[in-house]
Amino acid sequence: MRITILTNGPGELWGWVRPVAHELRRRGHSISLWLLPCTFSSGHEREAASLLGVDKLEGPSSASSTWKNVTHENTDRVIQLGGDISFGLRMSKYSHAPLTVFSYRHKKDIPGVKLLTAYNEQVNNIYSVSVIGDLVKDAVRLDMMTASSNSWKWKEDPKSPRILLLPGSRPNIRSAVMNWLCHLRDCIQSKIPNVRIRSLFPQFMPEFELQKWKKAGLEPFRIPAGVAMTNADFAITQPGTNNFELMYCGLPAIVTAPEIFLEYMPVSGIAGIAANLPLIGKSLRRYALMKTIEKWNGFISLPNRTFQANIFTELWGNVTPELIAEKLRERLGDKESLKNIREDMLMISKSGKSGAASRLCDIATGTGDVENDGF
Repeated sequence: MRITILTNGPGELWGWVRPVAHELRRRGHSISLWLLPCTFSSGHEREAASLLGVDKLEGPSSASSTWKNVTHENTDRVIQLGGDISFGLRMSKYSHAPLTVFSYRHKKDIPGVKLLTAYNEQVNNIYSVSVIGDLVKDAVRLDMMTASSNSWKWKEDPKSPRILLLPGSRPNIRSAVMNWLCHLRDCIQSKIPNVRIRSLFPQFMPEFELQKWKKAGLEPFRIPAGVAMTNADFAITQPGTNNFELMYCGLPAIVTAPEIFLEYMPVSGIAGIAANLPLIGKSLRRYALMKTIEKWNGFISLPNRTFQANIFTELWGNVTPELIAEKLRERLGDKESLKNIREDMLMISKSGKSGAASRLCDIATGTGDVENDGF
C-alpha cells in the first residue's frame, strides 16, 4: 500500500514520524514523506528525514508550491503528523485517499477524517477523537534499541550528579544561547563542584556546529535521547517535544524560557509576520507568550499543560543562569523529592496506551494485522 505522511517541525518529524515510518516499513508499505513549510523548523528536517528510510521525500518548499504540489500525489492513504491540516485535507481530496491526523490538540471535528491523540486529557468531548497513546513514547523505545546505546559512557555516581543541557533543534536558538549556557555551566559548577555536565543534540546536528560547542567546553553529544536521558540525573531544557521524552525516561528537569531570548521564539501565522517587525516585534512576542501561558494556566511545558500538574519545574520570564543553578542545587539536594518525581512521571507514562505507532497504522490502513506489544 502507498502511504503518504505529512509533517512539519523537528519534534514531530523525529518524535512522531520516525516510529510510524518504522512500523509502516515493517509492514511492507511504500512511504512518501512530505515536509511542510513550518515556522518552527530547524532547517535540518530534510537531513533528518533522509535517515528514516522512506521511499520518496518531498520538500520543504514554500507554502504556495506545497499547496499546488500536494494535488499531484498518487497515494492510497494520507497520514498527517503535524503542520497545517489544510494541506492534508487538500491532498486527501485530490488523491481520494482517507486522511488520518495525530495531534496533541484538535481544534474542531472534521467529518470523514480520523482524528487521533495521545491521552484522554487531550480530548475535548464534543469532538470525535480516538486516544491511541503517544508516538513519542514509541520513539523513546526506538532509541533504546539503537547500537549507540552502548557508547554512552557516563557512570552513575551519587556524589557526582549527571546533568543534561538540551539546547534544542533550531540552529538560531542554539547559536544565541551558547554563551549563556557557558555562564550557566560555570554557575552550576560553582554551586555543585562535583557536577558533570553534557549537552545533548539531535543526531542530525551538523558536525561543524558540534565542534563549536566542544570548543566552548559544553561537552556536546549526538546520541538518541532515550539513551542519554535514562543515564542522567537531571536535565535543563526549553519547552518542546523533548519534555515528553524526559517524562517517559523518568528524568526530572527544569523547563525554562528566559525572556532574554524572546526574540527567537517562533510565532506562527500572520502574527509571526508582525512579530518580525523591528519596532513592535518584541512586544507582540511577549503578548503572544503571555496569552499562551494564560491559556494553559501558567504552564509552559507540554506534560504540565496536558495533565495540569507540576511534573517539571518551570522558570520563565526574567530568568538568569544564577537562578537556574540555585534551583538545580535545591532540587538535587532533595533526594526524596526527586525519587517521588521520577515515580510520578513513570506512573503517568504507564497510564497512557502503549504501541501508539502500531495502533495508528492499524487505523490509517484499515487493518488489524499487528498485535500491540506495548513496553
